[in-house]
Amino acid sequence: MGANRVISRKTGRTRGVLLSVLLGVLALVATVCTSASAAAAPPAPAGPGGGGSHLVIVKMVDYKLLQPAFLQPGRYTFRAINEGRMPHALEISGPGVANASTPVVQSGQAADLTVDLRRGLYDFWCPVGNHRQMGMQLDVYVG
Repeated sequence: MGANRVISRKTGRTRGVLLSVLLGVLALVATVCTSASAAAAPPAPAGPGGGGSHLVIVKMVDYKLLQPAFLQPGRYTFRAINEGRMPHALEISGPGVANASTPVVQSGQAADLTVDLRRGLYDFWCPVGNHRQMGMQLDVYVG
C-alpha cells in the first residue's frame, strides 16, 4: 500500500509538471500568433478619414529588404529607407505594375514609390548592381 501512495504522488507531480509545460507552450503559441497576425496586417491608411494610400516602410539594408510579405489589395506608398552603407533602390513588378522603381537612394536617405496592388504575386528587389543576386529580393503576396 505504501508503494501505491508513492506512485500516486509521482503521477500527481508529473501531471502538474506536464500541465505547467502545456500552459507555457500554449501561451508562447498565442504570443507568436498574435505577433504574426499584427505583422501581416495591412498598414493603416494614410491621411485623414482613411482616404489615400497605405504607407509601408521598406528598410533597405545591405542585401536585404525588410517589409511585410503579405498585403491586402489597394493603393500603397512604399517609403524605401536606405539603412545600409551602399546605395540602393526599390523596384516592383507584378499584376498591373511593370518595373515601377524609386531613384537610387544613398545611405541614410529615403524615397517614396506609390503603386496600386491587385491580388497576386509581386516581385520586390533592388535593381542596383548585383544586389538582387546577393539577396535583396522579396516575393510579396497580395490577396
